[in-house]
Amino acid sequence: MSEDAWSNLDKVDQKIIEILNNNARTPSKEIAAELKKSGHDVSDRTIRKRIERLEKSGIIKGYKAVLTDVSGINEYQAVLIKLKPSKSLEAVKDSIKEFITKLDNYLLVSNMEGEWNMLVLLQVNSEKSNTSQKIVEKFSDELIDYRINEIDIKDVNILNMSLLLL
Repeated sequence: MSEDAWSNLDKVDQKIIEILNNNARTPSKEIAAELKKSGHDVSDRTIRKRIERLEKSGIIKGYKAVLTDVSGINEYQAVLIKLKPSKSLEAVKDSIKEFITKLDNYLLVSNMEGEWNMLVLLQVNSEKSNTSQKIVEKFSDELIDYRINEIDIKDVNILNMSLLLL
């Protein structure tokens, strides 16, 4: 949310958003109790109406689930890709992205500036063949260099990390 949009909200709406941002499943009764502590006497019905208005106006665009590692797989790989310079570099990047996003264990594929062109984060599934190696083999004609590194991203929120990297 832009700084301007945030400043146009009153303190009650700001506090509602702050509480929902910490836990989107917070009941309106608890939000009302929290607001009462900060000096705003608002009923839970009013809270529900305000949330509905914030959703309809597009200020609240949705809610997300922050998942623990429910699969039991806690191994990850980062693949750094350096591509050969060419006129069709963007098309090559697009075909790599298209291939990777169809994989069931990819977490992130991102363009990069600098020495490396792309970064791919994958969850390693020991039951399947090495996905990182499949990527390298499929696009070997376009690669100058690559690195595959095991990474430990335990206790990192993947969604927030991917936004940071993009």
